[in-house]
Amino acid sequence: MKATPFILAAALLVGCTSVIKTADKVERGLTPPDAINYVTTKSDGSFVVQMNDTRIGNKIELLAARKSKTPGGFAVVQFDFRNGAFLGQNINVSFEWLSANGQVTERQDNWVPTLLEPGAIKTVTATALKAESAECRLRLISR
Repeated sequence: MKATPFILAAALLVGCTSVIKTADKVERGLTPPDAINYVTTKSDGSFVVQMNDTRIGNKIELLAARKSKTPGGFAVVQFDFRNGAFLGQNINVSFEWLSANGQVTERQDNWVPTLLEPGAIKTVTATALKAESAECRLRLISR
């Protein structure tokens, strides 16, 4: 009879251990707070989105990415975003410019704070400083 409480206690501990391991796995699976999201233009006029931070991925929607040239031949890009959340979203943006073969030609090292009001559409624009810059990679991070 004394073995029964020991078996019951051991069974409870085993159950608790698996719950702790599950919670531990969930914690490690969360997005790091400094994960950067990317939107990269392509030569065919399309763009590629890489979402590494799901905290803003479900709230901010990329509506369009447009690319053109200045009269001097420098690339210009515009990205349109909509905040689909009920609260304002603070994000930081910066740009990297790529050559036609994908090498980084120029980089904006500072982050520009951008507030997206609830339901608002915001356009972010950048102009290349080098003629060999063909494509743009917008970098987004949650604040």
